[in-house]
Amino acid sequence: MFKNIIKIILLLLAFDITTSVMPGHECVTVYARTNLTSKTEKIVQKNTKPSDSEKKKLKKLFKYVEKKYGYKRVTGFEDYSGWAGDYAIEMYTEKKGSCYHFAAAYAFLAEKATGYKVRIGVGKTNGFSGDLQNHAWTEVKINSKWYICDTNMDKYAENSSGKYFLKSRNKLKKVYNNYKDVKYFMTGF
Repeated sequence: MFKNIIKIILLLLAFDITTSVMPGHECVTVYARTNLTSKTEKIVQKNTKPSDSEKKKLKKLFKYVEKKYGYKRVTGFEDYSGWAGDYAIEMYTEKKGSCYHFAAAYAFLAEKATGYKVRIGVGKTNGFSGDLQNHAWTEVKINSKWYICDTNMDKYAENSSGKYFLKSRNKLKKVYNNYKDVKYFMTGF
């Protein structure tokens, strides 16, 4: 009985407690983080099987993100604590977003499905027009090596079906090695 009362109190507090983010941004509630976990679990369960290999899970979720979500231009990216979770939730809810949304949505799904370390790269690439432009993508660490999984680039760049899934940087160095000052953001629940 006492344990159930504690659970109820904690659940009620979860709706009320917030963590601070950069001034000028909405606060991200514990409920929002719980919602992120819940949404990613549901998507992973619906689109993968427990018997699937990790690579197969990554591929299925990659295709899911490409097929399920559309592009919505968002100007200006702001780096604040918790942005990746916010962008992922926004993508899962609104079904469209920028490259930052694509990267965040896939990053959390990949991590949830496999337990691999996952990060989001934010920098400049030349994959769309040949000119350097701001971009975000996902990278997954397998056996101490990082692999690019760029759902946004794969969906919208010319002649790219599957080209940006689980590729080493060396295979895509003309696109991802022509920039400076990339910042990496770890996901993590």
